[in-house]
Amino acid sequence: MKIGILTFHHVDNYGATLQAYALQKFLRSQGHDVETIDYRPLNAVKYYTKGLSPISKGLKLNSFAARKIFKAWRMRQFLLKHLKLSSSKIYNNAKLRKLESSYDVVIVGSDQVWCLEPFRGFDPAFFLDFVADEVAKISYASSFGSTTHLDIYKEQIYKLVNRFNTILVRDQNSKEIIEGECQKSAEVVLDPTFLVKYDDLLKSVKYKENYILLYNQSDLNESEEEFVSVVSKKKNLKIVSVGKYNRIADENFITADPSDWLSLFKAATYVVTNTYHGTIFSLIFQKSFTVLFSSKKTNKTSNLLGQIGLEGRILLNSNDQNMFLAQLEEVKYEDFQETLDQRIIESKNALISALKKLPNTAH
Repeated sequence: MKIGILTFHHVDNYGATLQAYALQKFLRSQGHDVETIDYRPLNAVKYYTKGLSPISKGLKLNSFAARKIFKAWRMRQFLLKHLKLSSSKIYNNAKLRKLESSYDVVIVGSDQVWCLEPFRGFDPAFFLDFVADEVAKISYASSFGSTTHLDIYKEQIYKLVNRFNTILVRDQNSKEIIEGECQKSAEVVLDPTFLVKYDDLLKSVKYKENYILLYNQSDLNESEEEFVSVVSKKKNLKIVSVGKYNRIADENFITADPSDWLSLFKAATYVVTNTYHGTIFSLIFQKSFTVLFSSKKTNKTSNLLGQIGLEGRILLNSNDQNMFLAQLEEVKYEDFQETLDQRIIESKNALISALKKLPNTAH
């Protein structure tokens, strides 16, 4: 079948980039003709390009901006090399409608494509309003993120969701919204980054000492920095930060591309993160890890770790001595891997089944 994917693919974010890569790769492995629809809503473009101007006061090149530009360029090069994109960039819903009958099926997801909070707000395109009635519609690992109620959008979303053939979501909150407010059945599946292997993207890491990999989006507070420093000393590990400058790091790889990022995860001895995909790739590469508590990430990260019995790796309070000491213990993957592997198989089968039960619409 010819499949179009609508997701967050153009952002300056490793997790978003790799989930887009993984879903396309998995679908191709099933023999489908797949491309990602190059939809870039203007409000998102403005948000992700802010701070990229290389000119600062005095008309001098700002080093922070220069590194951000270089990182963004490297992320873009990764996309161009590893993703098949639609032939043109699309910035508004009107142009999306020209694609209404271009595919046999359109899949939306994964990521927080259904989140109604600023800055993106409600975008009916991610509920596939532009897709013709006769074209099949599937959600894979879509999420409402921090949204808990549909409020003023309930009627519109209800109608759009009930045009879908199958709804597969990424977390329990999203399942409850779909089933409770839209009266449509939904199944929780894993993020698409779990569905594929990454051997073809890995490269050797130049940093040769054993290290804690620090991957954080929100800044660390003082107690979190202290936690990382203490773990570093107790485990005799250097601190390496990827994607962001951290003052406590011995080495900062700020402009890493997704292949660099994956390789640093693979080679790490221990991982500390406050991100969802940092947690995922700690699991994929079977690392001992700590998730620093973040209220914005708690729902999806705790939901994921709860499915496999590893919610204890979330450090809710770095000042709690018992919680602190528990993080120093190695993750015994022999106790959890079977459960995770089963969830991966179930997630793959859910997507394969959703495609198989569609009417035969292949060109």
